Amino acid sequence: MKINVTLDAPVEFLYQQLIESALEDIRKQVGKKISWRDLPNYTYEKKWVSGRVAKMHIDSAIPSQAYGYTMTTADQEFIVEYRLKKKDDTHTILEYTEDNHAKDAKVKANQNIGAFTLGWLRKHRFKKMARKMAEQYYK
Repeated sequence: MKINVTLDAPVEFLYQQLIESALEDIRKQVGKKISWRDLPNYTYEKKWVSGRVAKMHIDSAIPSQAYGYTMTTADQEFIVEYRLKKKDDTHTILEYTEDNHAKDAKVKANQNIGAFTLGWLRKHRFKKMARKMAEQYYK
């Protein structure tokens, strides 16, 4: 899945929002605070209330340019990347990409069905979330 959206906030602010979210997730999961400088190649285990567990690996954290991670579960691998491009002093182009790789045919079939039936809704929700993140700049 690929999403491009232009947001009404500076690139530095949006990058900071992404990084703060990642650092907070790490703090909650691992129980310790790390610096944004430690993010590239950082790996940790993420647990959900449902009992699901994933291995999280931060692939990139390039200030005001990109943030990406790979999440590996028992049956899938998700590769996510946020690319930020400065449009002007107060606008940013956010490019979000997500690739899913299933570890067996059944999971792959379920992914394809989900992408077809829920793709529009997921894109709509992502854009809404991104715009809400940008609105924080003016508060």
